[in-house]
Amino acid sequence: MIRSRLRWLKHLTLALLTLVLLAVGSEVALRIEEYRQQESVSSYDADGFLIPSDVSYHRIRPLQQVTRKHPDTEEVVQFSINSMGLRGKEYAIPKPTGVYRILCLGGETVLAPEMADEDTFCVRLEQLLQKQTQLKVEVINAGVPDACPLMSYLHLRHSLSGLQPDLILFNFDMSDVANDHALRRFTQIGDTGVPLCAMHPLFEEMNAPEKLESHFLVYRYLLRWLGDYWVQNQPAGLDRDIDTPQGTFLWLEDHPPDWSVYVRQTLEPIQNIQQISQGTYSRFILATYPKPWQVSESAMSGKNARAAVGVREGVKYGSRFPFELLETYSKQLNVPYCDTSPVFQAIQNPDRYFLENVPQFSREGHALYARELALYILKEIPGIWSDPVPSPSEQAPQQALAPLR
Repeated sequence: MIRSRLRWLKHLTLALLTLVLLAVGSEVALRIEEYRQQESVSSYDADGFLIPSDVSYHRIRPLQQVTRKHPDTEEVVQFSINSMGLRGKEYAIPKPTGVYRILCLGGETVLAPEMADEDTFCVRLEQLLQKQTQLKVEVINAGVPDACPLMSYLHLRHSLSGLQPDLILFNFDMSDVANDHALRRFTQIGDTGVPLCAMHPLFEEMNAPEKLESHFLVYRYLLRWLGDYWVQNQPAGLDRDIDTPQGTFLWLEDHPPDWSVYVRQTLEPIQNIQQISQGTYSRFILATYPKPWQVSESAMSGKNARAAVGVREGVKYGSRFPFELLETYSKQLNVPYCDTSPVFQAIQNPDRYFLENVPQFSREGHALYARELALYILKEIPGIWSDPVPSPSEQAPQQALAPLR
């Protein structure tokens, strides 16, 4: 009897010792891997492209050369980031005399990391407007991945207003509602209801007392693994929630869920951007554009491309609700509104204006969007342009692209 108990205790001790050695070995292996990652990646995201921010959640790391692969052709695309974390060259502060400066705010479509500089709508817009004035035109690309009106406002409030723009152009993307929802939980709101800052969790961790278990990588890895497992194996229906990648564009469907609260919160910071523009004596324009599946059932037809963002294959979303909602809100604020969706939806062969594997403009799409913006700006802001041009409704889309071909 005693030998049996001793034998059982021996096996238990060996099992516990094995588990301890396994945990220690795993901890050592994870720390070695973390050290290697710290040597190769200098920021918190996998590509070394973004850095956390204590005022706007994240921003582009300044003074870097970015190398990306085109999502359709696999060609290498390179561009530079200046000292302010903006794509392109350095801009003089204060703004020189004789310069007309346009600040383009928005997300990935504005930044256009899949395009060479000369193919982005910001550069094309600058070239188009430069032909119409004796002033020096500068169109500044202030796009940031996952941006929304709230993030763009915070970016403008804390750093970009020093650029002294004559025109602030906010480009509303249909993913902004989901991006705002993800950002809002980290946002501090002032007593008057104005957003003050959005601090990335890494900054909060620096100031918060650390728990003992947070020092162990095995513990943190298990938590992360459980979270990933839940996302991949969640119950049916939860994959269409606003907090999931597949739920980002649900509000665009012909029979969307009730996201009225989320949409209202997303639109509110547009008024804050307008107030900054008024206080700095700059003009403000709200612009928008459609996503591929809002113009064609076959646009963005790469393998699993639509499924990755929760959009059904072979379906065109015909609802005009998002564009009409933006128009109504812009009228309430008395903000000029440039809706380019009718042009994209009416043009022949609309698929060519979008990429196959990501919901972004192709080279032709950037050209068309730049042209429509130029036409609207020339009409909305008279006085500094040399020659009047016909409005978008008076000019065929094919003709609108002619100068860029």
